[in-house]
Amino acid sequence: MNHVKISQNCIEGIDVLYLITIVICIFIAILINKGIKGIEKKAFRGFPLIIIGFTLQIVIFSERFFNSDYRYLTPHIYVISLLMLFSVILLNLKYRGMKIALLGFLSNLIVIIANGGYMPQDISKLQMMGKFDKVEMLSKFGKYYNGIVMSEKTRLNFLGDIIAPTFLKPYASVHSIGDVILLIGLCYFIFEFLRREL
Repeated sequence: MNHVKISQNCIEGIDVLYLITIVICIFIAILINKGIKGIEKKAFRGFPLIIIGFTLQIVIFSERFFNSDYRYLTPHIYVISLLMLFSVILLNLKYRGMKIALLGFLSNLIVIIANGGYMPQDISKLQMMGKFDKVEMLSKFGKYYNGIVMSEKTRLNFLGDIIAPTFLKPYASVHSIGDVILLIGLCYFIFEFLRREL
């Protein structure tokens, strides 16, 4: 087996800008609410599923796993991890932010399942964002981590990774409409969860 050097983030669906946005939302919410006392009387269910789900993704989106004989399990384990995270959203639908996040997550989940556990990714958009390592891997293998080359054969391409915010290079990547909705929902949830009850 040919071993390849992989220098991508462990979790392909999340880029630096995505994480920074979440952190900024948490920081601002804490400042506005003068602390985190707002969470004292609020319940959040399913946290262990988040840990397990992301741990699975860290394992399968690694160089060692990609180069192993078990690489064929990647889409199956990925879908299982997504279903775990999906369950967390369902368990917390009493929050409006989670209802918004549900729409984005469902959008991504549907297109990923429709394509056998992979997210269709537009090669030209990846090139526009300067993601040449990913382009090289996708071009070579056709499938790379959770991505598959977008083509006429892939399904529901309009829900795939087609949004390329070039003005945010090099911190952003190519995202789907589901990613955008999911991020909005998560940010809303953060403010909602940290809001102090009057």
